[in-house]
Amino acid sequence: MVGPRIFTVREANSFIPELESIFNEMDEIKSAIKRVKSKIDVLEILWGEEIASDNNPDKREYIHYIEELEKLKDEFDKATKKIAERECFLKSADSELVDFYGVIDGRLVLLCYKRGEKSIEFWHHIEAGFAGRQLIPEEVKLS
Repeated sequence: MVGPRIFTVREANSFIPELESIFNEMDEIKSAIKRVKSKIDVLEILWGEEIASDNNPDKREYIHYIEELEKLKDEFDKATKKIAERECFLKSADSELVDFYGVIDGRLVLLCYKRGEKSIEFWHHIEAGFAGRQLIPEEVKLS
C-alpha cells in the first residue's frame, strides 16, 4: 500500500507560486459568486415564490443566474482540486491554509502554509492543527 506523498520543505516551497495563482483564481470566482448571488437575492426579494412562475417576466433571468451560479461553483471545485492533485491539502478555503505531509525528527508531520507567507516556516503534528504550529528547524529547511 502506498502512503501519502512526503514533501521536503524545499519541494513544498516550490509549489507556493502555483498555490498563490490558484488562490487568486479562487478569489475571482468567489467574487463572481457573490455578485451572482446578490442578483438572485434581489429577484427572490422582489418576487418571492412567484419567481418560479412560468408567467413571471423575470423567471428567465433568474434561471440564468441560477445556472451561472452552478457553473461558478463547479469552477471553484476545479480550482480546489488543482491543490489536491498536488497531494497537499486545502485545510480551509476561507483562511487559505494548505498542509503538506513532511517528516521532522523522524515523525510524519504537516508542513503548514498560510496564504501570503513567503515560504513554509511552520509545521504541526497531524493531530494538532494550526494552533499547534511550530517553527521548522533550520537544518530541516536546508535538506
